Amino acid sequence: MPRISQQTIDQVERVHTYDLAVRMGHWVKPSVGSIKVRCPNPNHIERTPDTYIKKSTGVFKCFGGGGCGAQGKALQYYAWATWGCWDPRSHFVDAVIGVCEIMGIPIEYEGTGREPFKKRHPAMQPAAAPKFIFEDVPAQNAGVCDRVYRRFLQLCPIYPEHSHEWMTKRKYTEDQIMAFGLRSIPATWQETKYIVDTLLSEGYSLERIPGFTQKLRKGGNPLNDFDWYWTINAYGKYFLPVRDDAGHIVRLRMATGQEKRKYTWFSSAPNVEPVRNAAGNITDLKILDPSLDVKANPQEMRRGGASSSHHINVVLPYPFLQRWQPGDEITDIFRFDTVVITEGEHKSFISANILNLPVIGVPGVGNYRDVLPALKKWGVRKAVVAYDADAFLNKEKDGQKVENNVLKNLISFAREILESDGIELVFWIWNIQHGKGLDDVLLNKKLPIEINPLTKTRKPVVIQNF
Repeated sequence: MPRISQQTIDQVERVHTYDLAVRMGHWVKPSVGSIKVRCPNPNHIERTPDTYIKKSTGVFKCFGGGGCGAQGKALQYYAWATWGCWDPRSHFVDAVIGVCEIMGIPIEYEGTGREPFKKRHPAMQPAAAPKFIFEDVPAQNAGVCDRVYRRFLQLCPIYPEHSHEWMTKRKYTEDQIMAFGLRSIPATWQETKYIVDTLLSEGYSLERIPGFTQKLRKGGNPLNDFDWYWTINAYGKYFLPVRDDAGHIVRLRMATGQEKRKYTWFSSAPNVEPVRNAAGNITDLKILDPSLDVKANPQEMRRGGASSSHHINVVLPYPFLQRWQPGDEITDIFRFDTVVITEGEHKSFISANILNLPVIGVPGVGNYRDVLPALKKWGVRKAVVAYDADAFLNKEKDGQKVENNVLKNLISFAREILESDGIELVFWIWNIQHGKGLDDVLLNKKLPIEINPLTKTRKPVVIQNF
């Protein structure tokens, strides 16, 4: 049998475990930073689900009863669900084929071209697969979200401690703060209520806007619309707007103030949905999350919102950001042939302003799927990947080397760009003593070294008026 091509294997390895679990019909429950699932091991009977998929990496791990050993990414998830274990020597080929079948990935063999995927595994679900699946509710389109978020941010406060942080630590000016749209998360219930009530009174619909949700009043009747009230699902310090390439604010990120999880999405996936009759009255509740005990925990019910999911952040230098009107394509207001790709909202804002270049902020490790299509759409000739200095370092835990997922995903993403026509790929690297991220380096008046992975050439980055 011919060998499966590396291109097919790479496609399988880019499959997110969450997407595979959903396609396999498994129960999933998204939350802020991770996704809860039942252990895929059919030999492991859990009383309550205690297996988690990390959103940013797709890595899953079973913690139930101390853990049964099930862990890995999509390929390993499929193996555990199918055979109750993972042996790379005996399972690898069949697992690759199985994931291709489920995800609809054409299988290419070395020297023989492409074959359509064939049903070689009649039972894609293990016997112990649950019957239910957490239903995801789609968010409103970019234009609708933009109108709500812009008015919402206008109503949100700017607390002195946050303004001080932005202007000292980040070196933002007042004009930049206003252009970027930074705002504090309301700290009190009264502030939140005033803002939400104002939006509603002005005619804004909050249905399926990520971050906005309806909750049941204490002691309220879930079948009575008047016992539900709108609020926001927010915590932490402040909001950071995320824009698409037409200038729409499509999502909001939140700075949490926590060390382990510094940023998260303003998101509000509903767990119930009202069932209405022809007259529009609620007759029942559809449970979107089968793990929710409505009778025991009615206050945990949420309806009306939507999950945020991941979105790249498209940022221009702030003078252009100031006059970027929603709906204006980026190429209509700013001429460029080079784009910088980094991670994080602050890095994007600061780098775009200092470099006078468009910057794409990628939301976490491995979330590159929307980057290459954007580069092709804009006609970009040169893509600059500028990740944190420690992304290229070997990592250790308890004296043992561990897999560097950041570097692994960077290599995978770089391969995609190199295989595309007409886009030059370069890496910017720097001495970690000059700063961890690109923003730190630029604020410290240092510049990176540019490396071309094809020609192996190295040269210092030059910026006019730096």
